[in-house]
This record gives sequence, structure tokens and C-alpha cells, in this order.
Amino acid sequence: MEKGELGKNYAGGEIIFREGEKGEVMYAIQSGKVKITKFTPSGEITIATLQEGDIFGEMALFDRLPRSANAVALDEARVLSIDKKKLFTTINRDPTLVFKILESMSQRIRSLNEELAKLRDAKAKVVKICPDVKVTCGMILDQAKSLVKAANGSLMLLDNREKTLVIMAAFGIEREGKADLRKGYGIAGDVLKTGRAELINSVREDKRFENSQIEIGSMLCIPLKCDTHVLGVINMSHPAENYFSLDDLSMMNTLSFYASLALQNALNFVNLKNATDGILKHATMLNEYAAGMYQESQPFTL
Repeated sequence: MEKGELGKNYAGGEIIFREGEKGEVMYAIQSGKVKITKFTPSGEITIATLQEGDIFGEMALFDRLPRSANAVALDEARVLSIDKKKLFTTINRDPTLVFKILESMSQRIRSLNEELAKLRDAKAKVVKICPDVKVTCGMILDQAKSLVKAANGSLMLLDNREKTLVIMAAFGIEREGKADLRKGYGIAGDVLKTGRAELINSVREDKRFENSQIEIGSMLCIPLKCDTHVLGVINMSHPAENYFSLDDLSMMNTLSFYASLALQNALNFVNLKNATDGILKHATMLNEYAAGMYQESQPFTL
């Protein structure tokens, strides 16, 4: 790392700060680009790509919490570090920096408000009681599509008897109606097994990805579960790599909570209806049998 006239020059791929490190300064990009990344169980994902004039890491000057992500230079970048003392000095000399910081924070707040509004709307639509499982699955996938701008998506439910994941609703790439878990789990089967959501931004490099004929670069795979019981999974995908973000993963996780409740209600209704139909059928048979016995017990007359 070389010191420049104002900031520091970082080579491509050089780490500016790591997730979990103590943060005492913010940064301003003077030239080049910087990517913000985060490690997940599926690997490192890119949250944002910043360029000249952007600032990042500013929250460290206010909340004194550890860094929540990594910052890595793309190609060569010149980055100026600003501590609190330098910040106040810079503000006295150039008050526009305050507006830059406020603009960055307001954009984040606006983005969060938009996500909350979408989730409230999705919750209101998904939690509606619907006795039809397939219709419920379609409603859930429609809401997932509105939250995450995916090119393809499917909602699959577990058939415990046949050990398969059955597609109940889908859009985009046409897929088979069932995924046989006995032939190999794949990504969806693995999520079904672990009950843990996954964000995969380089699907073709994932050994669990089974169909190399399908152009999928990024995928979100979210379990649908009530307590510890996993009902199925939602898959959302896109041909481009690094397409989905942690915000997408967070929104889908929230949606899955309400979606699972709606699905469990629909499944309970179906089970109750089947049980009721069975009881009525059995009662009808008993009535017919009793009527027959009564008829046979009557004396024969001409």
C-alpha cells in the first residue's frame, strides 16, 4: 500500500477493512472503485460497488461498533481515510461533506423504508386465510416476485411419502414437476435438510447445482418452515452472477415466516377436510349397514 498525496493507493483486490474489525475512520473514494462484501455460509457476496466521490464506513464514526462488512479495492483505487478530528476540520473547510454523509444515510433509510413497506404489503396478502394449498403457493410466489426482481422462481413443497419436492407454483424457466430427493439433494434439497436459507451468487461453481443446461448465475433458496418442521422451499434465480443482495435474503426470510404460517393453515384445512370427509363416509357406511340390518330383521310379508 502506497501513500498518495491525499489518500492511499490500494491495489486491485487489496482489503481496506474487514468485517468485525474495530472502526474508527470513514473513507472517501478519490479515484477507482471499491466493493463492499460480506461473508455468508454460501461464500462471499458483493453488497455494493462504490466509485469516485462515494463515502463508506461512516457509521464507525457514530456507533463505534465493529465493521459489518468488508471493503475491497477493485483494480487500483485511491481512498482517503477520515477520523473524527479530520472530519470536523474538513467540515469547517468544506461543509458540503456533511450533506454527502447525510445523503448517504438518508438513502439507506429510504431504502429500508421501501423494503418495510413492501414487506407489510406482502404480509397482508400472504397471511390471508386460503383453504387451497396451490392457490396459497401461487400467492406466496407472486409476493416473492414483487420483493425480489428474479428472472425465475418456484415454490416446492415436500411430499414425505414419495420423498420428493413437488413444484406447486413457478415462473420463468420451465422445470420438472418433481425433484427426487433420493437421487441427490441438490441446493434445494440441502436447504430443505438444514432449514437454513442460502444466497449463492455464483451458482455454476456450486457443486450441488445439478442442471448445467440452465443458465443460472445467482440463486436465493429459502426454507418454508413452522418451528423445526420444514414444509418446502422457495427458489429465486437470475442468469447474472452477484445479482442478489443481503437485503434480498433478509426480505425473503421475513416473507417465508408469514408464508409458512399461511401454508400451514392451508394444509391444516386440507387435513381437517380429509378427516371430516373420512368420518362422514364412515358414518354413511354405518348408517347404510344399520339400515340393511334393520331391513333384514323385519318379518317377510306378501
